[in-house]
Amino acid sequence: MSCPAAFIVEGYCEYETFPSFYSKILGACYIPISNAKGIGNITKNTGDELLKVIKLLKPEIVIITLDYREALREKLVESCVELKELVEKNCTEFIESQKNGTLTMPKEIIVVVADKTYESWLCADYEGLKTNDLIDETLITEVFDNVDIEIPNPNKWLNSKLKEDVDLKSKANRKKIASTVNPEIAKENSRSFQKFHKEVSKINVA
Repeated sequence: MSCPAAFIVEGYCEYETFPSFYSKILGACYIPISNAKGIGNITKNTGDELLKVIKLLKPEIVIITLDYREALREKLVESCVELKELVEKNCTEFIESQKNGTLTMPKEIIVVVADKTYESWLCADYEGLKTNDLIDETLITEVFDNVDIEIPNPNKWLNSKLKEDVDLKSKANRKKIASTVNPEIAKENSRSFQKFHKEVSKINVA
């Protein structure tokens, strides 16, 4: 039995909060998420991650997401485009290796790079963040056109807007922050989230 789609994500933050994103884009639904537990497992072991998901779930679409900054920090690439091309090349090689196999391959494998980090997407609906119980709304005074470019360090920016004694590393707090992000607004303020939104919108969950 197949499923409409599956995600392969870089880490726990995406794993915990993506259900909030895709449910707001598609309506109430369930899309399985595989946590690669590190960017290296996506960039270096792309085929293994794909095999695990495709063999178990038989998804029609696989969406792979990863952070640009983490790849830059590990000196894997020097640009978002280079990172996307690296993973896409690995995907193509995996597909070629399975041509004579018995796997039910997805119709499409899509790579989306968060620029600069996944937290950029949390920042993208900065007006919505003002309504979050964990955020001190008086500290959000900026207006952005594209947070991917205009917020150099999204994690630092988010932390600077939190109320006292709020730990952004907490799983529950991450989920709560994500819960107030409106994808329709976020896609207007983040080019990379716009790409994510576009690809998720194609999923047929009917």
